[in-house]
Amino acid sequence: MNRNILILLDKTIFRIAFYIVLLIVKLRKPRDPNFQIKLDKSNNFLVIRPGGLGDGLMAIPFLKALRKEFPENRISLLCVKKNEAALKHLSFLDEIIVIDNINYLHKNLFSLFRNQFDVVFDLEPFRKISSIVTYVSGAAIRIGFDTNIRRKLYTHFVTYPNEKFFESINMIRQLKVLNVEVSAVEAVDMSFPLPTEVKNKVDLIFQSHDIQPDNDFIVAVAPGVLKPHHRWIMSRFAKLIELILQEDPNIKILLVGAPADLKDANEVLEHLNEDNKIINLVGKTNFMEAIGVMRSCKILITCDGGIVYVAAAMGCGTISLWGPGVMDRFKPPEPDHIGIRKDYFCIPCVNYSRLGEFPPCPYDRRCINDITPEDVLEKYVHLKRLKESKMGNNKEIMKYAIEED
Repeated sequence: MNRNILILLDKTIFRIAFYIVLLIVKLRKPRDPNFQIKLDKSNNFLVIRPGGLGDGLMAIPFLKALRKEFPENRISLLCVKKNEAALKHLSFLDEIIVIDNINYLHKNLFSLFRNQFDVVFDLEPFRKISSIVTYVSGAAIRIGFDTNIRRKLYTHFVTYPNEKFFESINMIRQLKVLNVEVSAVEAVDMSFPLPTEVKNKVDLIFQSHDIQPDNDFIVAVAPGVLKPHHRWIMSRFAKLIELILQEDPNIKILLVGAPADLKDANEVLEHLNEDNKIINLVGKTNFMEAIGVMRSCKILITCDGGIVYVAAAMGCGTISLWGPGVMDRFKPPEPDHIGIRKDYFCIPCVNYSRLGEFPPCPYDRRCINDITPEDVLEKYVHLKRLKESKMGNNKEIMKYAIEED
């Protein structure tokens, strides 16, 4: 569902629906304050996580932890259509309900509202629609965040710790209601296995471009963005690529992105001389193949967006350029993931009350436009050394194991 349409609906139709549901809550008999949570393997779980690709991937640590604690229970995920392709392969899910799939809307609504779920987790912190779905599901246990009046539709809620924690850590907090403990490492682990057929297709793509993932140091550059306020200047992407190749001519550089990013990619290429080390894959892979490409890259350089989380899930280091967004909340944790921004007084200019909306910028988006290619190169050199150090250690371990055999 289009982001702007969702914001509009949340301010209008969903707002009205929310207060109708809230009135129903007030008229109903209150729950017994001594209610105790008792679960067994017959209980069904629903996890609600609408939003963009990054929102869906940041829910993976939560879903893995839930499956680990309840290996025999049925776990369903409610998401939006654009996230289904990535999430449908997750082995720790039994079902995906796509809320904005018009063709199956009646079926999905029936699944939600026939009282088949015993526990519902609402991982969306602000929008009213998810809290409405949580309540109308009829689940005896409804868990969400205490960010606003939405808390009145839950049976249990946890504190949303502002903006200083990576979002997957914020989600994990809801599991404490069920006394589920998750380690710090597991709380940020977005990794998931790819289907074999995807790996095989990606191998063919690399072979066609004479890329050897086991030997080449591959750097992906994704210049395109979905949201214009996250966009860096395309000529600076080109200058950065030139600087990277000057630093090490043996680097293999891939331009990656969706068909919608072709215009930006072509603009980058217009500023570059022809170089056989720059391989343009923008618009030439499907969604799952693009994820598979990230699996063999050592570093991704891009702006704030969903591809950052794809790379992190595939074990690829990231250097992300940030404008007005909340970097502390959405950038994957260091040391393998580095965020760059100019920390002016107005950052971040998005806030909770605006539900993800960005106001018009009177400063010509200086927070991202003032980032220079040299700023990014400095972080790139640092991350490249870190990656090479890890690669060297892995080779030493493999060599030692072979000698032992």
